[in-house]
Amino acid sequence: MLGMRVIAALLLSASMMTPARMSAAGPSDDQVTIEKLTVNGTGCRADTVAVALSPDKEAFTVMYSSYLAQAGTGARNQDQRRTCSLTVRLNVPATMQYAITAVDYRGFAHLEAGASASLSARYHFQGSGAPTYTVHSFASGLDDMWQVTDSASGGLVFSSCGQGRKVDIDTELRVRADRADAPTSHITMDSTDSEVASTYHLTYRHC
Repeated sequence: MLGMRVIAALLLSASMMTPARMSAAGPSDDQVTIEKLTVNGTGCRADTVAVALSPDKEAFTVMYSSYLAQAGTGARNQDQRRTCSLTVRLNVPATMQYAITAVDYRGFAHLEAGASASLSARYHFQGSGAPTYTVHSFASGLDDMWQVTDSASGGLVFSSCGQGRKVDIDTELRVRADRADAPTSHITMDSTDSEVASTYHLTYRHC
């Protein structure tokens, strides 16, 4: 069982997007590029994080290869909380702007009795207003793949015309066990499978 608490609104529900709207305004071919600028955190190194644009330019993905938090037998105190701070820049034509409309997270969790886990995320367009925070909680008994989506009914934050904009993406995985000698529980966004990635959905408009 999992829940979500959205504290501020940067994202718009993916259900409000339509293929016609995206394809009508979106760029084509090689007009959009993405750059991975910085990677920091206890749950990631630069060589364990990859970013890529979808062929239709309507989303970009972030894939982690060593992002895992664990608690219980054999885990250290610092293993219970792992973080990753990522900055990317999406470059679009000077006549267009872009915004993130929704984010899908996927991973795996094994939570023993008495354990719990959480995924926290923070999004911020550099040079814009206050960041957006989200928290997803996972209860004991989960032993499977999980997927959650950040979405809200607030207005979109678009990049400035004539330039790309950097996006700061901070995430945290945390696991809590009811005692130190409990069976090991863990949560991960660690995967070498392209199907298990964080997906940031995009929309575009003309300046």
